[in-house]
Amino acid sequence: MYFNRFAQSVALLFSLVCFALPAQAQNNKPIVSGAWYEDRAFNSGSGIVFLSFAQAPTNKFLNITHVACIVVTSTGLVLGQVTLGGSSTNGASGDLGRGQEIRGNATVEIGSSGRYYSIVTESYLKLGPGRYPFIYFLGAQGATGSGNSISVDCTIVGNLSDN
Repeated sequence: MYFNRFAQSVALLFSLVCFALPAQAQNNKPIVSGAWYEDRAFNSGSGIVFLSFAQAPTNKFLNITHVACIVVTSTGLVLGQVTLGGSSTNGASGDLGRGQEIRGNATVEIGSSGRYYSIVTESYLKLGPGRYPFIYFLGAQGATGSGNSISVDCTIVGNLSDN
């Protein structure tokens, strides 16, 4: 009888400790807390970079409201186009036909080894349940210097809703 009560007390204490500890975010996994949604992705390439974010929850609409990116290009490349969108499958770009250009808000600093862009903007893009957000970066040749590499690190923030 005493052992049974002891086991129940230990189980209760263990449950309380586990639920009281904060959940740790996993690498490149979205953070969902109530209606809050946040995800981060990074990638690099030559001339073109495609960032795929994790699949949005399959039971909620995703409303992307903010985008923040750090972009580094080689000195021979300028940032030509940045498109925020969603797709029905992971890695597809624009199969839903609903992209949103991010323009006029990239601040650039030119250094000896590259161009450093900072993008922080409000955005209003609604994606259906289970969609895959993406950001597409296209560099344009013609800048003074050499190379065509792009390295990107972005965070999207928004909220989840039932409709």
